[in-house]
Amino acid sequence: MKAKYILLCLSLLGSANMQAQSISFENEGEYTNLSVYDTWEKSPFRTGEIANISRYVAIVDNPYKEVDEVVGSAPNPTEKVLAVQRSRFGSNTFGARIDLPSPIKLGNATKYVHAMIYKPEGEDTPVLLAALGKRSDWPFQSKEAEQLWVKSSSEIVSGKWNDVVFGITTNPNVELHSLVVVPDLSSPHNRTSDFVIFIDEIEVSDQAQPRFSLSNYPVNFDKAQAYTRTDRQFTKIAVSGSGSTTQNITFGTTTMYRDLTQTKFVSAKAGDNITVKLSQSGAWMSGYVYVDWNNDGKFEPILVNNVPAEGSDLVSFTHLDGNNSKGESCNGNNVSNGIITCPAFTIPKGTPSGVYRMRCKVDWNSDDAGGNTASNNSIIANGGGIVDILLNVHDDEVKISANQLNGDVLNTDSTTLVSRLISYGSAHKILMVPAPGFTYKGMVVKHGYNLDGPQFVKDNMQWKSDTIDASKFKDDTYTIPGSSINGEVRIEGLFDIDTGIREVESTGGEEKAVNSPYLYDLSGRRLASSSPKGIYIQGRRKVLKP
Repeated sequence: MKAKYILLCLSLLGSANMQAQSISFENEGEYTNLSVYDTWEKSPFRTGEIANISRYVAIVDNPYKEVDEVVGSAPNPTEKVLAVQRSRFGSNTFGARIDLPSPIKLGNATKYVHAMIYKPEGEDTPVLLAALGKRSDWPFQSKEAEQLWVKSSSEIVSGKWNDVVFGITTNPNVELHSLVVVPDLSSPHNRTSDFVIFIDEIEVSDQAQPRFSLSNYPVNFDKAQAYTRTDRQFTKIAVSGSGSTTQNITFGTTTMYRDLTQTKFVSAKAGDNITVKLSQSGAWMSGYVYVDWNNDGKFEPILVNNVPAEGSDLVSFTHLDGNNSKGESCNGNNVSNGIITCPAFTIPKGTPSGVYRMRCKVDWNSDDAGGNTASNNSIIANGGGIVDILLNVHDDEVKISANQLNGDVLNTDSTTLVSRLISYGSAHKILMVPAPGFTYKGMVVKHGYNLDGPQFVKDNMQWKSDTIDASKFKDDTYTIPGSSINGEVRIEGLFDIDTGIREVESTGGEEKAVNSPYLYDLSGRRLASSSPKGIYIQGRRKVLKP
C-alpha cells in the first residue's frame, strides 16, 4: 500500500526532479523521537506539571483508509499514522514534535512541507508548522531554538484526509532538526475535552500545490485520460480583451484535461469585453468558457432563455440545444479553419481584483463543466478536451511595499517603499541598502493577492513567492520583472551579518573597516556605490565582529 501511495503522489505532483525528504511513520529510522511541544513557555508540557507526555502521541493503525469519491482513490491508504491528542491544557500552539535523523537544510529558496492531516468533523481551524534548529554558522546556538512558525497555505476540510502545505523560508544557514505540527490553532480556553488528530506522509519538496484535491473543479473522467482519437484535439487558447493584445496559451495533447493554473493566466480589468478562441482540429465541435466568479470550487451554469444569466459561471458557448450564448440560432458546426470563436462576454463591473479560475472546454452540446457524460456522445468519445487557467482581474495600479530588518529595500531614488502604487505589469527597479555591519543574501518577492492569507484557495494560487539570490543584483539593484507585478507586491530583504568585516583601524582621524567591500557615509549609512571600498565612521575606535 505504501508503494501505491508514493506512485500516486509523484503522479499528482508531476515533478520527477524534485528533491524530497519524507516521513511516512512506517519505519522508525525516518525519525529519532516523537513527543509533543508547546511554544508557550509556561505550558504544563514544558514546566513538568504533566509528567507523562508520551501518552499524548503514538504510532497507530490508520483508521481512515477509505476511498474518496471525488479523488477516486483512498487519499491516504498507508498502514501507520501518527496520532496526537490535542490537550485542552496546552496552548493554541501545542502540537506533535518529530525529531529528524538528519537536518533539513533550506538554503535561499522557499521549500514546501506537505503533511497529511485528518481532523475530526467540525475542527477546521488553521494549522501551523513550527521548526526547531540552529544556524550552522553559529556553533553556540542550541538545536532547540525556534526558527520559524508558518500557517498552512492550503485549507482544511474536517472529517477527511488533507494534504496541508506550509511554505518555509528563513536564513539560508539555518538547519532544522525538529518539526512541530500544530493541528489546531484555536484557543483552548473554552474547551472541556481533548480530541485526536492524525498526521502522516510528511514531505519536504519544491512543490507548492497540494498533492491532491478533495472536491474542487471536478471533471467527469480520469484526469489522466488520454485522447481516444487523433482527428479531434484541443491545442490552444487565445484571449483578447478591450484594447489589449491577444494572450495565447498553447499546450500539448497528451491528456484530455490539463490544469495550467500554476503556470498560465490571462489578465483583464472589470468591465472588459473578452473574446476567447479555441484551436481545435476536426469539425462539429463547440466551445464553452466558464469563470468561477464566487471562487467556490465549482462551475455553475445559470441560463435564462438560452443565455447566461447574471452570476452564471458559464459565460460563453457556441452551441447548446441549437443556440449560442447570445441567444442566436446555430447548428453546432462551430470549427472554422481550426478555430472555435466563442461569443464575447463582459467581466462584470465591480468584480473585485483577484484571481478566478477559468475553464475552457471543447465538447458537444453540454453545459456540464466536467464534460458530456452521455453514453452515446461522451467528451471522451467525441474528442473534446478541458483546460483550466487563471483569470487575473486587476486594477491599473497595484501596491508595492517592503518589510525587512537590518537594512532597507528602496526605490532607486532612495525613497522608501511604503504602500506605493505602481503600474500593473510594469517592471520596477529596487535598491538594497544594508545597515552598517550587514550585507544581503538576496530578497523574497511575494506577489499576487491576499498575501497574508492561504496561498491556495480552492486549489487556485493566490500569490507566489520568488527568492532572488544576491548574485542576480547589479550595483545593489534588481529589476523586478513585469510578470511579477501582477497584484500586490511585498519585498523582504534577506539581510545578514557581513562576515567580511573583521576590525576597524584608524586612518587620519577616521576609522576604516578592513576587508569590507562597501562604502558608508559618516553617519554609518551604507551608500549605493560599492567603490571606493571601506567603511568610514567618525568617533572612537570600535571592533565589528560577525
